[in-house]
Amino acid sequence: IFHGYCQTKTTDISKCLPQKVTATMKSAIVEMDKKLKGFNLYDAVLTAPETRTSSPVRINRGENGVSVSCPGLYPCGEGAGYAGGITSAAVDGIRSALEYMKKLL
Repeated sequence: IFHGYCQTKTTDISKCLPQKVTATMKSAIVEMDKKLKGFNLYDAVLTAPETRTSSPVRINRGENGVSVSCPGLYPCGEGAGYAGGITSAAVDGIRSALEYMKKLL
């Protein structure tokens, strides 16, 4: 649904992340493939490393994405408790932006 909002560029992650990180990621992908066959396909694309942590708090928001306690605030992403990493935070931010845009139209 959000195709077209983002651009990707193929690169070698070992050029932008420390060797220890890339070695750990490679090992983890091999291990994950043992549990989920097909996870480590030759043409797979890793779009963003994502953490398994998120904010210990949550700013409650209504169906329209607006804070229930602070009108006009659109809480989103990891800091607001609605994501657990880079990719999910980006998607949540896009959703919040789209909700705000509805207000403007």
